[in-house]
Amino acid sequence: MLKKVLLILMILTTAVRFFGVVFLLALGNTSLPAVVLVTTSVTVLYGVFLLVWRFIFTLRLKHFIQFFVVQTIIFAFNLIFVSRNVLLQITLVEVSVVGTLLDILIGCVAIYYCIKEIRRIKFARSTKLLD
Repeated sequence: MLKKVLLILMILTTAVRFFGVVFLLALGNTSLPAVVLVTTSVTVLYGVFLLVWRFIFTLRLKHFIQFFVVQTIIFAFNLIFVSRNVLLQITLVEVSVVGTLLDILIGCVAIYYCIKEIRRIKFARSTKLLD
């Protein structure tokens, strides 16, 4: 159940970021620096890579942890970079590309639940071996 929820969350965040970056690049007039667009594109490419990986192999919880750690770090970087360098107001599409504190919080919660599930599985295996 947790993997399904994390997969849906990964698909949604990847799709929103992808369409936001494509829209901003097609529109052509954005106040965001190129660094923000590149880092967001990295998360999108990593999300697409993991989705393709899912069809070839199985996704484990460590893959979700890696995705959400990378995504959280890049969102934090984007927020800090934009708050320091962009003096103009940004639009809703640009906010979806940059990310918000809520995105960072959701990423941290997803990482927490993945680690909790891994520990539960290890504990269940260790008690099964002792029986």
